[in-house]
Amino acid sequence: MEQYQVGILGGGPGGYVCALRAAQLGLSVVLVEKERLGGTCLNKGCIPTKTLVKSAELWREIKHAEEFGIQLGGALLHYPQIAARKKEVVNTLVSGIEQLMKAKKITVLKGWGEVKEANRIEVTTETGKVELHVENLVLATGSIPIKVPVPGVDLPGVVTSEELLEQETLPDSLVVIGGGVIGLEFASIYHEFGVKVSVVEMLPSLLPNIDEEIPKRLAPLLKRSGLEILTKASVREIKPKEEGLVVIVEDGKGLKELPAQQVLLATGRRPSLSGIHGDALGLELDRGAIKVNSQMQTSVPKVYALGDVVGGAMLAHVASMQGMVAAEHMAGQQVSMEGRAIPSAIFTYPEIAAVGETEQALKASGKNYKVSKFPFSANGKALALGEIMGLVKLLADEEGVVIGASIMGPQASSLIQECVLAVEKKIKAEDLAKIIHAHPTLPEAIMEAAHGISAKPLHLA
Repeated sequence: MEQYQVGILGGGPGGYVCALRAAQLGLSVVLVEKERLGGTCLNKGCIPTKTLVKSAELWREIKHAEEFGIQLGGALLHYPQIAARKKEVVNTLVSGIEQLMKAKKITVLKGWGEVKEANRIEVTTETGKVELHVENLVLATGSIPIKVPVPGVDLPGVVTSEELLEQETLPDSLVVIGGGVIGLEFASIYHEFGVKVSVVEMLPSLLPNIDEEIPKRLAPLLKRSGLEILTKASVREIKPKEEGLVVIVEDGKGLKELPAQQVLLATGRRPSLSGIHGDALGLELDRGAIKVNSQMQTSVPKVYALGDVVGGAMLAHVASMQGMVAAEHMAGQQVSMEGRAIPSAIFTYPEIAAVGETEQALKASGKNYKVSKFPFSANGKALALGEIMGLVKLLADEEGVVIGASIMGPQASSLIQECVLAVEKKIKAEDLAKIIHAHPTLPEAIMEAAHGISAKPLHLA
């Protein structure tokens, strides 16, 4: 039986980062992964979709090139080449992680891992079974797509995001069931590529977990671009037809048929306990997720869990930080996940990003707060880019400390980091406003919004 100080089940952004940090701190580490390192995020989620986002972005700019004084002729979209580039990017990053594992002398076992005891992992590899003895066990088995209980979900042509990413051709039409992050990102990408897209969301608005003002502004923009958006609509059935599928939807006006060559199920993900014998271990669960404390410890001594398997914010960067916290705690350091500002980024067009409180949550709590907004239409760099849709919205408490931010507009996913720092370090808006921001740049919109908390934005009538 091989022995290690740390044994990790799952090589996604939580598991592999935990392995790297633990090894960095001098602990012996073994990592078990049944597929490829990088998990869903790198292989079937964040990274491949962002390569598609870049292609969609470039194609959009080409279509609008004349607005910038550039005339192009004969430009063609070749999706097989886009798909090939996506694979190349993913393969490069997976190879990079593999090299890091070797450099840190981390043992990586490819195979099916099972855990029935807190200090033992059984691994079924291509060559047989291996038994590992570990002092500390880390469960990082990720999540899997949720399939809604609707008649017809098992028909050919009904796919999850993971299956859609495997395709090397585009459908002529696509119905997306779910108006959350995954659904809207794919809808935006495929619409830009010329696919006829309809989005069906059961709730009253899109993106229910962010500041409600953002989806209220986003929905009209998406509709104006040609996307069909149906909210307060439930899917009753998916039926086959001669040339594809038809989705039967019921909204306030009755039943509606949405024909499509393919249907994307984007109704969320749930924790995967694959290979984890929770009852045998004595793990405490909370609505299907493994319950942990702020050091990522489970109810079982020396057993940690992190990433999507613990529920909450199922984001790769959250999993990575949880992995670092777990590794550092195993090494004897005083660390915690409590009180950390967690950003989210949504790669629609325009982009969306957020951190901290939302206005609807503050209203519901009865807390007093201040709000300030600054539109990108008043920002010089945004105007030069030709991307003036959207705004920066800051929320502050009574003392003017920044407690939340939402951005919709150009490069929102990068701009949000300044706001993350403000929320994390409890920076006052007036101090944020006094920091010199380079001109002309998009971050000036954050500075202007910060001015608006205590006074008024300078460049807004």
